[in-house]
Amino acid sequence: MGHRTDLYAGIDIGGTKMIAAIGSGDGTRETSTAFATTQDPDADLRRCLDWIADQSSRDAVRSIGVACPGPYDRRDRVLLDPPNMPGWHGFAIGEWFDRHAAFPTRVMNDANAGAYAEWLWGDHGDIETLVFLTMSTGMGGGVVASGRILEGTRGFAAEVGRIGLAEEGPVGFGARGTVEGFLSGPGIEQVAAAERLECLQRGEASGLCELNPATVPKLCELASAGDSAATRGIDRTNGRLGQLIALLGNVLEPDVIVLGTIAAAHPDLFVAPAKAAARLGMLGHVWDRMRVVPSTLNDRAVKQAIAIAVLAETEQNAARSPGSR
Repeated sequence: MGHRTDLYAGIDIGGTKMIAAIGSGDGTRETSTAFATTQDPDADLRRCLDWIADQSSRDAVRSIGVACPGPYDRRDRVLLDPPNMPGWHGFAIGEWFDRHAAFPTRVMNDANAGAYAEWLWGDHGDIETLVFLTMSTGMGGGVVASGRILEGTRGFAAEVGRIGLAEEGPVGFGARGTVEGFLSGPGIEQVAAAERLECLQRGEASGLCELNPATVPKLCELASAGDSAATRGIDRTNGRLGQLIALLGNVLEPDVIVLGTIAAAHPDLFVAPAKAAARLGMLGHVWDRMRVVPSTLNDRAVKQAIAIAVLAETEQNAARSPGSR
């Protein structure tokens, strides 16, 4: 890769795979690789650092950014209990990088990292406040205001998945009616399963009747083709998404709410309908100036990890500057 000195390394930790990447300060990927995530964090992270070292000279990489699944305690720099990753529960990831990394390292919840990547490199114009909603296997959120990520004291800010939207509804985080229950991929599948059961019991013809389980991609495919039951399922989801958008809009007054993953893959099904559902619940002055858009950021896993690396260098430079505390 030569001897460039403006490179950043990123590691994105997922439930099934990890991505290690090297890129430039504008988020452009130079090179990357993927490894299967195991229940041995020490071995997995050593593999990533070894790959980074193989790809660049020691003086080429300015810093490392690590995007990890939540909940992540940023004060103690410990992964708590990320779903489906029992081997990582309680892992002191910050201390591990202190011992093993040759570069300044910053670890961050991946939803917050996704929000920061949108702030840096999303096409959102001149804005003050941005909200990013992951809408994926889980339903997470991140908020950036005036260039600052709102992480909270321990990094748990913007954990929107825990918000209750109804007394009853799909289950998320072991509770009914949560944002996670209604709007994550598994939650939307619960909504689709209920629509499928209604169709079967009423004898209504629908492609949902042929699906068990009714996955999100199949649900969206049927709704796009005009299937009435699938459309009802998407409508129910958009009603709850609109409820969340209104809540966040009224509390934060963001310039833009960016919808990721599922909504970004099917913007025609989710973006305008969800915003329309939010309208009645919002202060008009906020509604008039707030945009709801799908994410168009490509290479997201790489960009969000590189974004944290850029932030790590910025924070280090600030700490070294005269007058800093």
